[in-house]
Amino acid sequence: MDLEDRIKHQFPSLFITLLSVLIGLVFADLVSEAHARMTLWPLNVGSLRTWGQILAMGTCALTGWVFLAHVGISRLRIPTLDDSLIVFMTPVPLLIGNSLVGLKESWPWFYYASFYLAISLLATHLQVRVACAESELASFARITRPFGPTLVLYLGIPFYAAMAWADSRAMLSPLAEMLLALSATPAALSFLWLFFRSWHVAIAETRALNP
Repeated sequence: MDLEDRIKHQFPSLFITLLSVLIGLVFADLVSEAHARMTLWPLNVGSLRTWGQILAMGTCALTGWVFLAHVGISRLRIPTLDDSLIVFMTPVPLLIGNSLVGLKESWPWFYYASFYLAISLLATHLQVRVACAESELASFARITRPFGPTLVLYLGIPFYAAMAWADSRAMLSPLAEMLLALSATPAALSFLWLFFRSWHVAIAETRALNP
């Protein structure tokens, strides 16, 4: 095996290892923040809102790991600067967002949710574009089609931005804030489901074109 082949074969495992470490830091930081300053009991509208935010951050971390890892292991090429950007684009914003969980006001977290979804949309397109640079993975382009997993991101960006604007002007009740926080987890799981559906179809198309 020459140097180029060695790099190609070792990079996917390196990428996933670094990604896993960063996602692990997100979970560790979230647990630390919860122990240090969040009120999680007794259950009421305020504590349920905090639980919703915690679950949302954890689910987003899991979703980011699944998406980046599953597309990453499909690739076999010399890494570029884009790979270095992609591996940090999802975990680092989540680490920053952990500091906004459980605050008295909800609107900063809603604004950050919109910002994080925008970052996720960019990371999704960048990861798929890098993958599609390999002719064998051209079918992966379907992952970024409008009615694929990115639909969740396209809808979520303006939605959470609008809710943040309304909440910052005291237009949302505590119950509405709680329901909005709880809605983020099903949204992230919907992205995950749509991704797996598109990913499996893309693999099937690749197998059909390259028997």
